[in-house]
Amino acid sequence: MSEIKKLDITNIDTAKEVHSLQLLAYQIEADLIKSDKIPYLTQGLSDLMRSDTETFLGYFDDDNKLMGVFSYQIVNDGVLDVHRFMVHPSMFRQGVASQLLQYAMNNNILRKVIAQTGVGNKPAIEFYENNGIHFVCNIQVDRSIELATFEKVLMSLEEYKNKVS
Repeated sequence: MSEIKKLDITNIDTAKEVHSLQLLAYQIEADLIKSDKIPYLTQGLSDLMRSDTETFLGYFDDDNKLMGVFSYQIVNDGVLDVHRFMVHPSMFRQGVASQLLQYAMNNNILRKVIAQTGVGNKPAIEFYENNGIHFVCNIQVDRSIELATFEKVLMSLEEYKNKVS
């Protein structure tokens, strides 16, 4: 039975699995956006293991193989800031990304979700839109990378503060 678990990115074996999936997934995005300047594509294993300010979730298939990873930080009073979103190509369009996102949203008190992806990454853009995370603007990072920014407001700051107090 498939399962979502919190990952310990400081564990070498876990980090190796995540790193392998990260290289595979972000190479696909690099091809889609026609740029290899994605920071996660060039991140080494030791740098990944120092990403302990992010919460990492893993999606494991029935054979306990890591097939998806979602990492995020909770910032600015309840804002879920998506950092990494990776799904093994063999699991594309099978609900893995949606399950990871829902898990993170259901297990945190949130007022907003924010995310970015390369403008040419149509599957990710469709995913965010289909999950109610709407386009806000494009940001030109450099001459070869333009990011699409998305957000989903879940409650006001005042509502959030009342809920957590």
